[in-house]
Amino acid sequence: MSADGVGGAAAMGPVQAPQPWAAERDGARAPGGERYGDRAYGGDRGAEHYGDRDHRSDRDDRDRDRDRDRDRDRDRDRDGRGERDDGGVGEDGGRGGRDERSDDTGGEDEADRRARAAWEERQQREGERFREAMQDPLAADGAAGSTRAANRARSEGRARFSIRGNSSVFDRTRFGHAHFGNVYMGGDDSGSAVLGEVPEAELRRLSLTYRAPDGYQLLKDALRERRVLVLVGPPGTGRRTTALCLLEELTGAGDDVKDPDPDADADADGEGDGEGDDGDFAPGRVTRLDVSSLGRILRDPARVARRVARGGGFVLHLPDLPGDWSPPGEAHLGALAAALARRDAYAVLVASPSTPAGALLTGRHALRCPAPPAGELLSWHLTRRLADADDAGPDALDRGERILRHPALRQALGIPTARLRPAETDALAALLVRHLRGDLSRPELLDRCGDLVRGQVRVWFADARHRPVVTDTGEPGRPGRETADDATRVLLRHLAFRVALAVLDGEAFSAVADAADRLTRELLSARMPGRDHGRPVFAEDWDGVLAASRAEFGEAEDESLAGVPLPVRTVHYQGPAFAGAVLAEVWQSHHAARAPVVRWLRALADDPRPQVWVRAALAAGELCSADPGYGFAELVAPLASARSPRRRYAAATALDQAGRREPYRTAVRGVVDEWAHGDAAGPRWTAALVLGHGRAEPDTRAAVELLGRLGTRDDGAHLQVASYALTRLAAGSRAAEALTLLGEWAGEITGDRRDLALLTGVRLCTARCDDYWEPETSDDDTPDDRGGHRGEGGAGGTGEPAGRTPARAARRPGRVGAETVAGPASAVRMPGLWQPVPTRPAVPRADTAAVDEGMGLRRDWPLALALAVTVPEAAGPLAGLLWRVFDGHLSGERALDGLCAWLRAAEQDAAVTADGRRTYVFDRDRPPPGERPDEAAGELLRALVWFLPVLVREERDWQRLGWALEAMAADPGEPMDERFVGHVLDTVGAGLRAAGREQR
Repeated sequence: MSADGVGGAAAMGPVQAPQPWAAERDGARAPGGERYGDRAYGGDRGAEHYGDRDHRSDRDDRDRDRDRDRDRDRDRDRDGRGERDDGGVGEDGGRGGRDERSDDTGGEDEADRRARAAWEERQQREGERFREAMQDPLAADGAAGSTRAANRARSEGRARFSIRGNSSVFDRTRFGHAHFGNVYMGGDDSGSAVLGEVPEAELRRLSLTYRAPDGYQLLKDALRERRVLVLVGPPGTGRRTTALCLLEELTGAGDDVKDPDPDADADADGEGDGEGDDGDFAPGRVTRLDVSSLGRILRDPARVARRVARGGGFVLHLPDLPGDWSPPGEAHLGALAAALARRDAYAVLVASPSTPAGALLTGRHALRCPAPPAGELLSWHLTRRLADADDAGPDALDRGERILRHPALRQALGIPTARLRPAETDALAALLVRHLRGDLSRPELLDRCGDLVRGQVRVWFADARHRPVVTDTGEPGRPGRETADDATRVLLRHLAFRVALAVLDGEAFSAVADAADRLTRELLSARMPGRDHGRPVFAEDWDGVLAASRAEFGEAEDESLAGVPLPVRTVHYQGPAFAGAVLAEVWQSHHAARAPVVRWLRALADDPRPQVWVRAALAAGELCSADPGYGFAELVAPLASARSPRRRYAAATALDQAGRREPYRTAVRGVVDEWAHGDAAGPRWTAALVLGHGRAEPDTRAAVELLGRLGTRDDGAHLQVASYALTRLAAGSRAAEALTLLGEWAGEITGDRRDLALLTGVRLCTARCDDYWEPETSDDDTPDDRGGHRGEGGAGGTGEPAGRTPARAARRPGRVGAETVAGPASAVRMPGLWQPVPTRPAVPRADTAAVDEGMGLRRDWPLALALAVTVPEAAGPLAGLLWRVFDGHLSGERALDGLCAWLRAAEQDAAVTADGRRTYVFDRDRPPPGERPDEAAGELLRALVWFLPVLVREERDWQRLGWALEAMAADPGEPMDERFVGHVLDTVGAGLRAAGREQR
């Protein structure tokens, strides 16, 4: 290696050098041990590797057969020419001898032609079978690359459900009766406020406790100038409190406010009508009006103004849900403002943006109510409550502030403290004070923190319970049918949007809106069957819906179009706890909604966008863990039995998600075992994919053997999905054991297991890391998932080596009489198929946390190189498998494409720009003055030149590498730089010489 750490193979800098590999246990030396001269083969071929007989002998036999056929054809052609030159006379000059030889030759030619035709047909079938098995498992749905996008969507979506203490969105769903404080602190605005005069004591308390948000002065100036202000904001954000504070500041002192004199005003204005409706207006500086006053404002704004005390004001809370009411228009508000100005009075109307009143924001009198400063309000509440808690200790405030910043509390809340609403800040402060006083333990505090989000979700769905059903009388002589008023339809649309957002949280807004529309139709059909339900057009106020749903827009990148990251507008909840709380509320508290939700989730499995159907499958898995019998029968089983590969993939994703924790994992293992041994093709396909996810079967050897039998059953009908699943299983901490077994299969003479191993090797060679890899560690992993990565004695703390799982019971759940899969001489039984696992010690599983970290840093690398660097124990078995892949008749061409992709990626990784020209990290010993060295630059190149020597075992391997480099250097479209080609050949040659000296 050169001084800059780029060239050579003796050391790799951040990349670990090769270790003595598992191949030495089998009595075989590690690949790459031959001796080479300067780019020339100089040693013997050495012992065979990973098998008793090299499969090259079969190919050599076929080559000799082809050469013999060519020689025979050439001899026949020469004989034919000789016969024609001799005028058809044979060696003895007689006709009889010529006829006898001609008959014999004709028979041999016919047999040769038949044999050749049969051989070509067999080769063509094998080639077609190989190409078909190498396709994307979802290619039948017409979406190339869908599994790549599905894997990425699955990795991102799993994190959405791994939140809060025990990581289950259904484990803590109760809602306690938390105290939300007084109404003046911005409690639940959807509740009924006290009507009539606001006491002066309450107004004075507001002036002392209110924390003005940003933009408060703008609201105050607008109210002073216009006399009427429509304050628009979601329920629970302190709108009424802000309205009362505005009126408290702008109205005069109590002694300056005069009681209204209706008779005098009527005479002065000439508008008295003698109606006896004055009793609804109580005299006082600030008055709360009932919603029935809205009709009076629409009919006669001047009359309403005359009932307000001079110098005073009133607050009117408009309904928070659409219904049989209409908001005032600009004309009504203008007339009310003019009448109030004559009395030096003010009015504030509180409205929700998700109602028709939200349209007033385009007018003159409406403004949005800014969010209060949650952090400042929370600190103030904590200080206020601790002032009355003498037994909390002298440092209680400091301890409370530290608890608020603790990650455990923030995770338990499931919503950033900056997004808390006023009443929630008061409730959280009350819980903290109880904990500081010793009334609540730490687990109780964390559990009660989740009540804040669950309480909000329960309020959302409570309104739907009490919505009346309107009966349509229908035509004369026919019974009426149940229907829903407009308010109910709008409410169901809002609820459907919240459920869709819970499933697709953080995805593209268009996907969430489409899914919400589908669910709305399902809910309306369940409520009113037999009717066609349309959708509103140009009627959605999404800003209002998002505000009422505590959601907001965002920006992200979408790679579903040809893998190119493109910007897309997304939508997400303000906190991660809302998604699980919404699903739990629907599934556990509204049983009648289960059927439409299940139909909706199954329909989403047909959506061509991976971001939609994968997230729907993850949600289905969570629902199955809440009610396994119902969820499996209604969601998983129908999807697994479908003909569509996408639906089967969704079923596998749902099963894997449901098996994240015990005892569900044991149940999922039993289901997978039953399906794998069954006769139905769909469930077998699904079982193979579940095994590939790696969670259902903790024993790597058992999982690989079962996938091998699944892939070779029924003439290799499931080779495609089995090779895909094996690649997924090998792309992680289980790589060493899985690749060792695959190397043994690849060393077999012939057979489907050999083909399956070669197919898996091609996938490993041609894929990018994030095409198959996904993080294995998460908050909900049990010890057998983590592989002892914290230094335990074993996977389950049993004292066994890391990565080894304790032997399970002899009988698997759901499988009567199944064999035990444990120990060095264990076996996996399938109907009609039985083969013992070779007696060989198991390869320990790698540290999953370290593997996740390393693979995450190299997620854009070629998968094989990322595995070799991140899991050093797997480098040897991987090299042995890939060497056979490169040397295979059908797999070699595809593997060569993968090698070229490695070289292209390494060239791009090592390229740097200096002084406007392209150069490479190996061109300079040290960076120029003032330039910081990039430690990551060239890491992929260092990994490549370290790993290539172990793949070059024979002269033709070296020739293959040279040919690939020369071909890319001569590529007219994108020629590879000659300096890079020379550097790769020099460093790989140096590595081969070093390996030869080490072997000697």
